[in-house]
Amino acid sequence: MTMNVYIINRTIRAMCIEVNSQSGTVQDWQQLTEEELLYEASVCMFGSQMVFELAVAIADRLRVEGFLRPQKHGFNRAAYESNIVAVLSEPLPISNKDDTTRWVRPRFKNRLASLLTTTVAEVYGNARSIRELLCSAKTAKEAREALIQNVWGFGPKQASLFLRRVGYCSDLAVLDVHVLDYLRLTRGVTLAPSRLGCLSFYEKIEDTFREVAAEFGHSLGCVDLATWLTMRVAKREAYL
Repeated sequence: MTMNVYIINRTIRAMCIEVNSQSGTVQDWQQLTEEELLYEASVCMFGSQMVFELAVAIADRLRVEGFLRPQKHGFNRAAYESNIVAVLSEPLPISNKDDTTRWVRPRFKNRLASLLTTTVAEVYGNARSIRELLCSAKTAKEAREALIQNVWGFGPKQASLFLRRVGYCSDLAVLDVHVLDYLRLTRGVTLAPSRLGCLSFYEKIEDTFREVAAEFGHSLGCVDLATWLTMRVAKREAYL
């Protein structure tokens, strides 16, 4: 285990340098349209239900079909939801690593349609917007709380991922299973991922990872992403 930890930490340090070198490609949320913000929210919402590549494919299809545009107050909620279910009943293209394409029918299409429809109704039906939620927050943690309260399917992890993807902040952790495995391996932190649905508990584990980030000498978001990349490969290649 000691050797594994040494190699993993060395790899994370190298990945931090790589992540920082890509910082110029991060989006600026203030330049994104409301449709683009809803698209990013959808990706994170769907990503909690399935592999990330499929979540992106679903969001891409819904954007092309026009379902990720802000809706006016009083829109036909039932029709909106049933139309999404119909769109998601068709197979979606997923790119493989060898540049081939496979076609996948999304599971849980009714749940996905319900989550998106409820979010759209709650946000735009009350004359608000995702941009307004972000602008009203005084801190990243406040923004995360607002997203959890208003975007259905968002827990602390999904909200943190959204804020990172849109470039809102880099000091919140996305406590994915790979990051949790790292904490178990190096800090002896053992917990069920389901417990992280509680924001106060999530922030407690996040503070532990904040200490890890300080030891690496990089931002929490940078170390979090570097750890995710490293642990995913380590597990896939059976290094652990």
